[in-house]
Amino acid sequence: MTRSSPAKALNGARTGGICDRCNRRVKTGDAVRAYATVYPETGWTLRRLWCSDCGETTIEAETEGAQEAIVEAVFWKHRLAGVEVADSSL
Repeated sequence: MTRSSPAKALNGARTGGICDRCNRRVKTGDAVRAYATVYPETGWTLRRLWCSDCGETTIEAETEGAQEAIVEAVFWKHRLAGVEVADSSL
């Protein structure tokens, strides 16, 4: 099964506005990082959102058997915009 790229699939994805590590509010226009995994039934799913101060830039401890990605984006009205892949296990 061919999967779409994480950047393409997550561009425009809705997300909350709180950093999962420091609990700081993320505002429209802020740079963010996010962790996502892919599932055969639903495709790419956001799992974590971080502000630019807290965000991971690499997948250090890969989850066995999981396809994962860390992306960088701009938080825009509770959506990810301009998504680029920072690291991927694909």
